[in-house]
Amino acid sequence: MLVLVAMTTGTPAFESRTLSDRTKAVSSAPAGYRATWKEQVRAAISQDAADADFDRMMVAHAEQLAHDYYGGEDGTGKDTFETHDTAGSLDVYETVSAASPDIISAHAGAGYYEAGMAHPNNDASDFLIWSRRKHRLLVQNDVFAREPDAALRRKAFAAFDNKEGVDPNTAKNGLPLTWDHVGIGPDGMTWTFGPYELGGYLSGGNAMIGWADLKPYLRRDLPFVIATIRAVALPRK
Repeated sequence: MLVLVAMTTGTPAFESRTLSDRTKAVSSAPAGYRATWKEQVRAAISQDAADADFDRMMVAHAEQLAHDYYGGEDGTGKDTFETHDTAGSLDVYETVSAASPDIISAHAGAGYYEAGMAHPNNDASDFLIWSRRKHRLLVQNDVFAREPDAALRRKAFAAFDNKEGVDPNTAKNGLPLTWDHVGIGPDGMTWTFGPYELGGYLSGGNAMIGWADLKPYLRRDLPFVIATIRAVALPRK
């Protein structure tokens, strides 16, 4: 399925491009399940020709997430779609949450379900902030002049939308504000955590910290203009 999202002047439109959508029979499945394995891999693509390097990065990232799933936790596995013989499904997806003339804030994830599991599971979740000016992914030092400290971590926990699911030991020190969990938006930066990252399966959630609270931690020479950032609705499905 092709999904187009139009943006205001100066920022690109995006599409969700299907790289793989295939299903095959497997040798067996638990009672009540179909003996099939389905793979779907999609990449977020910009409609601006100037973002060709972003597009290549996102396609490669999606393909790598699929490869990593079949490779197993240690990356040494030799499994592929063709050799996989477990009933279930793999869904690799990419979304875009915000963009501007300077940046694209994206997310790439992989979820899977193997027949008989209690629930679907995440295999990967990567937040990617691309500089349209520098033609590369931004790193924390591009944006932060100071490391997020205990005060900011506690502020993030206060803003977290699922406090009940968080392990009490985590709550004492606030949320771990790591760069690989953050996206940039018009109103601030949002840290997102999936199942099991802060406690049990139901511990996932989001914490948004506004630009005013972030200001003391940010570089003066930010690689983007905050006022030009716009939200994008390129969802997972």
